[in-house]
Amino acid sequence: MTGVVNDRLEATLSIVVVGADGQPPREVSAVMDTGYNGAITLPQSVVAALLLPRGASREVTLGDASRKVFDYFNAEVVWDSQMRKVRVLCVEGEPLIGTALLRGFQVGKRLRARRPGRAHRYSVRRRSVPDGIG
Repeated sequence: MTGVVNDRLEATLSIVVVGADGQPPREVSAVMDTGYNGAITLPQSVVAALLLPRGASREVTLGDASRKVFDYFNAEVVWDSQMRKVRVLCVEGEPLIGTALLRGFQVGKRLRARRPGRAHRYSVRRRSVPDGIG
């Protein structure tokens, strides 16, 4: 998988979220957020368009240490060319990919001076050694 570093210097990756009840899949550009330990976040508009089935509501601790109740939904995403079931945290804002989805994968990029109009690219690939080793 290959991602792009956007103009705000955020590592982004396009991910396909599969809709429920025959809804067409949707490609979503999401920011990789290593401070988020879930799989993926999506705004309500995307969750509703895909007719994702509701899961549970849970209290979540935010980055500023505040706590808030959010709704989770069940979805499938195409990840590393395979279907993978995930829990989607429904929260407004830019979609995020968290560490639950990145687990077992290695993100790599050598940053060099950027040429005008050219985006940085990086790779996300399955780790060759088990988690916790190396």
